[in-house]
Amino acid sequence: MKTIGHVMVTGVVNLIKTDDVHHARMLMKEKNIRHIPVLSEKNGTLLGVITQHSLLNNAFNVVEKYGLGKLEKKERQTHVSQIMRTDCETVASDTDIELVCEAFLKKKYSYLLIVDDEKLVGIVTSVDFVKLSLHLLQNT
Repeated sequence: MKTIGHVMVTGVVNLIKTDDVHHARMLMKEKNIRHIPVLSEKNGTLLGVITQHSLLNNAFNVVEKYGLGKLEKKERQTHVSQIMRTDCETVASDTDIELVCEAFLKKKYSYLLIVDDEKLVGIVTSVDFVKLSLHLLQNT
């Protein structure tokens, strides 16, 4: 059986809850990613996730309320814990890859966080499945 552990991305870029939103936005831009898990500073457990969507929502709210000129200042004053999603969908690394694929299709996930023993071990995104599909097509 192939598991999600075979295709997940490891060494996931992450944040802690006191990191500021500006740092999260710059990290997403620099690494060209759309999801950054937020981990506990004490024990590394998953607390939430900052998504491109949550950053955009925050930016729209700040710009609407304070204007574009205040965006960076407000982002630097806001901890990621204030805008992160805490309702993260997770699976274990030994989960059958077919089940994960079905969940992506049925629930229209754009990412899933891979957690073993309450620790983040990886991430898989819809882009990873496109890459896998392309690899399989090119090698058949």
